[in-house]
Amino acid sequence: MKLKFLTTFFLFTSLAIYGRTHETVHYTFEDFSEGRLNQVSLHTDGYLHSAPAIEPFADLDDPILWDAVLDSKGNLYVGTGNQGVVYRISSDGEVIKLFEPNRLMTRALAVDSKGQLYVSVSPDGTIYKISEDGDVEVFLKLPADYVWDLEFGEKDLLFAATGSKGVIYQINTRDREPEAEKFFDSEETHITALAFDDTGDLLVGSATHGLLYRINSDGEGTVIYSTGEREVRRILPQSDGSIFFTSFNQPGRSSALKKSTSSSSSSSQSSKFSGSSFFTDNDNPSDREAPSRSRFSMTISAVDSDDSRLYRMDADGFVTNWWMEKDVSIYSLVQLPDEQFLLGTGSSGNLYRVAKPGNWTLLHTLAQSGEITTIVPTGEDKSYYLVCSNPGRILKLNTTESSVGFYESEVVDFDHVSQFGSFQVFSEPSSDGSVGIEVRGGNLESPDRTWTDWIQLAGENGSFRNPLPPSRFMQYRVLYSDEAAPDLHQVRFFSRTQNLAPMITSIRILDTGYEARTFASQSPAPSVDLDRSLSSGVEEEFEKMANKPKQVKLYPNPGSKTVVWRSIDGNADDLSYSVTLSALGENTWVTLAEEHLETYFSFNTQGFTDGYYRIKLIVTDDPSNPSKEAKTGEQISEVFLIDNTPPVILVNDYDREGEQVTLKLTASDNTSLIRAASFRMIGNDLDSIHPDDGILDEPFETFTLVLDSPKEASRSLLVEIEDEVGNLTTLTRRLD
Repeated sequence: MKLKFLTTFFLFTSLAIYGRTHETVHYTFEDFSEGRLNQVSLHTDGYLHSAPAIEPFADLDDPILWDAVLDSKGNLYVGTGNQGVVYRISSDGEVIKLFEPNRLMTRALAVDSKGQLYVSVSPDGTIYKISEDGDVEVFLKLPADYVWDLEFGEKDLLFAATGSKGVIYQINTRDREPEAEKFFDSEETHITALAFDDTGDLLVGSATHGLLYRINSDGEGTVIYSTGEREVRRILPQSDGSIFFTSFNQPGRSSALKKSTSSSSSSSQSSKFSGSSFFTDNDNPSDREAPSRSRFSMTISAVDSDDSRLYRMDADGFVTNWWMEKDVSIYSLVQLPDEQFLLGTGSSGNLYRVAKPGNWTLLHTLAQSGEITTIVPTGEDKSYYLVCSNPGRILKLNTTESSVGFYESEVVDFDHVSQFGSFQVFSEPSSDGSVGIEVRGGNLESPDRTWTDWIQLAGENGSFRNPLPPSRFMQYRVLYSDEAAPDLHQVRFFSRTQNLAPMITSIRILDTGYEARTFASQSPAPSVDLDRSLSSGVEEEFEKMANKPKQVKLYPNPGSKTVVWRSIDGNADDLSYSVTLSALGENTWVTLAEEHLETYFSFNTQGFTDGYYRIKLIVTDDPSNPSKEAKTGEQISEVFLIDNTPPVILVNDYDREGEQVTLKLTASDNTSLIRAASFRMIGNDLDSIHPDDGILDEPFETFTLVLDSPKEASRSLLVEIEDEVGNLTTLTRRLD
């Protein structure tokens, strides 16, 4: 597919703003789906194009429109909730309230060969018949709580899908006294969808376990597929023997499998129910009060996700997942003449066109969101009624005409106030139309009156000048001002943030005697999982690997000192460090390392004069910026001690009285405190010594040892003194 790619772009600079140039690219479905589609479509390959024309057809007072059916004269009948009102809407949009049963909902409608309308209300399972003149009569009361679908077979045989016992009833509408015959008794709680294939078999969807049945004319049926989901909602048989069907999930609802001894392939039952025996003279539904519940939700199984799927089962029974989007509930499905499908959802009122797996388009996102509960062909060429809920309205879609609209992006956050460069769009060549670009910006996350107004960008060949003042946030619009506007495949724009000085946020000096080394990886070369790279990009996957924290280990090394630190840079620049050292009280800094790239540094303290020192770290973003624009930051560590001289031990007094020996010792250190003292009689374990004042807190300490040592034994004494940095001195003495 040939695109307009540009060889040059404009980048405007200002002496007051420095930093690296950043490029933002939107080119995938995920990128564009974060924004708002207004009469613009988005293909799964990630390009925008003109949407088929859509216009309001009728607004209804009822918030929920459950079902709709068209008669041979082009009248649209709509069943609703919360009062179950039935409307007739003519082809020119005239709305007539046809019937008000005062029931929770009118869930299923069907028209017979004579143009008579059959209406099922729930939750009392009553079916009404309405003539073409609008006369209403009770046709039949079923022994079921709910009627979810009505479908006519041959010779005006009406089939009713019911709950909460999961039974299908067959009714001969031509009988003077119609009766409901139990045609199929499932083990499911609800039968939710009915459709006849070309062989005359009845295809049936169920809940709570999302089963698909095939039932022959004798009422003998079997499960042909288990979706593992809650409900099979729509079924579309094909002339080649394949079947398309949708699953539907509604989280948080549960219902147990109906307890029954009948199998899923049970045959036609002999028990019948008269259509008149369930009513008395005062059972007129219009005289009853409306139910207290404002809305009905089917009780279905406890699947946690609300993802729905469009499946295809071929003539051999092999099932393919034809279409699925995460967190999308499929409410409606209709087939297009070109063997594609229109699919309406309850997720932001999205309308999709699905051609085949991997090839589909988000045609429209309804301005007022809601659910597209039913899609009905209008009878005109390639036009359809979209029956919507929350709010209740009917829209008319014409797939042969294009609409005029716009795409509005999400708010783009540049993290800091940024200067803007060129704005580029890549589209298919078209001499008949073009797209326009508008931008606006501000420094608050949500657009408000402090933001700029929308500014139309000027440019040619897909490259536009962006005159927005420096801002942290920006939003853009792609304007489809005529029906011939080309498909837009990519949006790219450039920004430049102010160069912020890096900072050292913390420094720590580790104990003496440990050296830090980077742990070398055993992998000869980095590798990237191909599946992940398809979704996130190869460069991004390699960048993740490059940004993994390095493994650093500490190794014992006498005399080594290690400093570790953390740093940040608001521009995410690459940083380098200088490490300098100064003795406490001096202003001279000795450089230990320059252009150091790690966030740790080890050095050997041997040869340094004993005393207290400080480390000063200087960080620069020079690796990512021109030298004249680089910025620095610095931080000085806490004071730490370098002491390579061990303590001194002196025996000041030695006295023996019989079998006891008393020694008076002194331990001193010119720099450190005395932090540990112990002794060992040869052959015994080390034992600690407490100083005469009871606490080790000075560089000079005195100790008194009283030991049992017979003179003839001539035992040996070992004394160990350690300073605060770990320097150790030992003294040995024979106890004469």
